[in-house]
Amino acid sequence: MIDKPGISAIDNHLEELRRQGIEALHRFNGTAGRLNLYKRYLALSKYYDVRLAGPFLIIQGGKRRACTDQDHPITILQERSSE
Repeated sequence: MIDKPGISAIDNHLEELRRQGIEALHRFNGTAGRLNLYKRYLALSKYYDVRLAGPFLIIQGGKRRACTDQDHPITILQERSSE
């Protein structure tokens, strides 16, 4: 005779797998958010005096460097986000 686990053991195992999956998703979303922030920082820092302040990018006063439409940081961010 084959010993089958009880329904409660299966339910507990499925609940644990679900919890671990949700934790992994939260870690992934946090990492993706940080990568997007750094990508914006790098694109903007080519043309502006930018600094990181926690979850924010601060563009400090001053003149931005001259650039063509193709080199504009917003254009660069839009192109990269569509890739």
